[in-house]
Amino acid sequence: MSTESVSSSHQHSERVLSIDVMRGCALIGMVLDHFQLYFGNDQAANTWPYFLMDHALGDWGAACFLMMMGMSQVLSTARRGFPDDSLLLRRAVIRSLYIFGIGLLMLALTWGPSQLWQWDILTLMGFATVVLYGCRSLRSRAILLSAAGLGLAAPILRGTTEFAAYWGGGLRNVPFISEYLPGAYVEPIAKYHVIWQVKPIVLGFLANGYFPLFPWLMFPLIGFVLGRRIVEGKARGDVLHLFVLGASLATAGLATAYAARGAPAAAVIGGFIAPLSFSPDSSSMVLFQTGMVLASYSFLFYFFDVLKIGNAAEGHFGRLLSLTSRFSLSFYFLHYLIIGWTLLAVYLVSGQYRISSLMNDIPALACGLAAIVALEVTLYLWQKTRGRYSLEWVLALLTAKVAPDDRK
Repeated sequence: MSTESVSSSHQHSERVLSIDVMRGCALIGMVLDHFQLYFGNDQAANTWPYFLMDHALGDWGAACFLMMMGMSQVLSTARRGFPDDSLLLRRAVIRSLYIFGIGLLMLALTWGPSQLWQWDILTLMGFATVVLYGCRSLRSRAILLSAAGLGLAAPILRGTTEFAAYWGGGLRNVPFISEYLPGAYVEPIAKYHVIWQVKPIVLGFLANGYFPLFPWLMFPLIGFVLGRRIVEGKARGDVLHLFVLGASLATAGLATAYAARGAPAAAVIGGFIAPLSFSPDSSSMVLFQTGMVLASYSFLFYFFDVLKIGNAAEGHFGRLLSLTSRFSLSFYFLHYLIIGWTLLAVYLVSGQYRISSLMNDIPALACGLAAIVALEVTLYLWQKTRGRYSLEWVLALLTAKVAPDDRK
C-alpha cells in the first residue's frame, strides 16, 4: 500500500503520483463518511453534509480504494521485478493472510468479537490479494470479463440468499435525497446482523455482508488491468478513452436508477433495473461507481503523471495525501478504533450505546475532521521513525522473515 514505481521498455522508472492522490483522497473521504454514518443521528441523516459524506463521497471512496489496490499489486511487482514465481506466491499468501487477519482484528476491537463476521473492506482486500496473483497468467480481456461477470452474477446470487433478512428485513428510501428523487436511492432499514453459523458466515462473505465478493471483487480486477496498462507504457494513450468510458458508465448508472424509481426497493437485491444502493451494491450503483472511479482516475493521471503541472503533488496537501497513502492500512485500522472506542466510552458513561444516534451532522463532521488531524499527526511521527511498529512495518518484517528475497 505504498507509493509505487513503474518501469517498462517505454518509460523510465517513476512514481505514479495519481495513485497516491486518489488513495489518499479515498481514505480521508471514508473517515468523513464513517463519522457521519456511526455518529450522525436521524436528524443528521436529513441534511446535505450527511448525504454528501456518507453516500456521495463514501460510494466513490470504497470503489476507488479497491481499484487502487488492484493497480498497486501490479505496479509493486513490476517495481521489484521478482523472477521467482514461488517467492512471489509466498509473499502474496503472507500479505493476503495478514490483511485478512487485520480486517477481522479491526472488527473485533471496534465492535466486539460478536461482530467479527461483518466482512469489511480489509477482509475483501486480503482475499483479493491471492486472486490477483492468480490473474497474472490471464489476458486482460479475460480479467475484465470476469469483473463484469461478478457484477452480473451478484443480483442473481443475492436473490437466493435471503439478503434482506440479514439487514433488518427490508429496505427504505434514503433520507433527504428521497425528497427530491423518491425511489432512486434506497438502503436497508437496519445494520447487518451477524449470525455465528457456517451458512450465514459463508453467505455474508459471498453476497450478504458489507463488502462481499459479489460484486465488490470486480473493482480490484479492473484496477489490475489498469495497472498493467501503466506498466506496459500504454496508460497515457488511454486517458481520453477512460474518461469518456467512465462518464458514460456513471451516466448509465444514474439513468438506470432514475428509470427504476417506480420499482420496489427490494429490486436492488435481485434486479438489474434497480435504484442506487450501497448495501447491497446494486446494479445501478456498480455502473455509477465504476464510471466515477475511471473518470476521476483518468483526470488525476493526466494531471499528475502526464502533464506534471507545477509541483502540485509536492505541496502541503499533496504530501499529506502521499503520507496517508503510504500508511493506508494503519490509517484505516486506527480510524475505526477511534469511532468504536468513542462509542464504547459513551456507553460506559451513559449506559446507552449511541451508534448512529450520537450527534447532529455538523458535530459529526467536526469529529471526523479532528480524527483526520490526529491520524495525520500520528502518521507524520511514524514517518520520522521509518514507520516502526505501524501495520505496514509489521507486514514488511513478517514478509522478510517468512519469505526473504535472497537475490544479490
